[in-house]
Amino acid sequence: MSYQVGLDLGSAGITVATDRGVTTNARRQQAPAREITNVLDDLTHRYGEPPSRVAMTHPMCWPHEHLEQLRHDLIEAGRADVLFVPAPHAAAIAFDADAQMPEHGTVAVFDFGATGCDITVLRKQGVLLLAGQPERVEVGGFDLDELVAEHVIAKIGTHSRELVQSCVEAKELLGSYPEVRIPYVATNGEVREVRLSRLEFEAIIRPSVELVVDALERVAGGAGLCLPDVILLVGGSSRIPLVVKEIAQRLHIPVMRAPDGAAATGAYLEARQLEPEPAEQATVEVPKPRVEDEPKRRLPTTPFVAAGLLVLVLGGGWFAHDAMNRPQVKMENTSVQLEAPGTAELPRLVKPGR
Repeated sequence: MSYQVGLDLGSAGITVATDRGVTTNARRQQAPAREITNVLDDLTHRYGEPPSRVAMTHPMCWPHEHLEQLRHDLIEAGRADVLFVPAPHAAAIAFDADAQMPEHGTVAVFDFGATGCDITVLRKQGVLLLAGQPERVEVGGFDLDELVAEHVIAKIGTHSRELVQSCVEAKELLGSYPEVRIPYVATNGEVREVRLSRLEFEAIIRPSVELVVDALERVAGGAGLCLPDVILLVGGSSRIPLVVKEIAQRLHIPVMRAPDGAAATGAYLEARQLEPEPAEQATVEVPKPRVEDEPKRRLPTTPFVAAGLLVLVLGGGWFAHDAMNRPQVKMENTSVQLEAPGTAELPRLVKPGR
């Protein structure tokens, strides 16, 4: 049983997509080639055979030398068949598989991850092609974690590793709750808690969010005459409500969140598409045994048989004469012209308050 695999290496985990779904495993903090080899070895053990095709995503900002070094490391590890797919292309492939973008449709992939924000505009022209110049902003989720931790530490006047981790968890919870209580141990050993509201959190991170949205405006404006039809949000930091609100208010373009593992899913779809079709087995048709014709019997020509043949000939001539004299029915082919199917339009975002 052949199967294909899509891989997406993140900062904290590696996402694996197969025909059975999407899973995310914790990174083992090894070299990327070793990480990939470990994942493929696990899949080989689980499925009983290695995958027939593997595709892996990579950031658009990776230089050619980096990709060639990774390819060399994979070959050294016995994995020479790994296909490299740019991460924004992979996310857009997964989106197009569900949304069925119209020809010449445009999508802006806004990948706000842990280490930075990558913005790319892609236009569908048979395949997804780069439109304009992509841009990367060196502001990511880790930077937002530090801003929250610095704010809370300055507020309560104490610092600990556990407090920093609690601030990271609080940042993630503030996407769903208006306020989070963060426990901490005071200098006198007493256990206390500090409150962090969503409004306070948004005030802390707003300058950083404005930087990435400014970059999105530049990339979208430089992609050509038409703005993107939709903005696809990828990455954990793109789920922050302030990010969605700022994009909607400033660009007035529909915003959609990509499902978890969208990049890995797109890589899997690309690997499956490149899988060669199985060759059809040639079929040989065995001829049936020939049956010898029996000798034809000749009817004896007698006066009665001759009379019967004469009746058949005269009757056939009468029917032919009658058919020629009948009125002819003329058949006309009438073609029916159908209306062309309408062009699918992506949904438009309704402004708040309308």
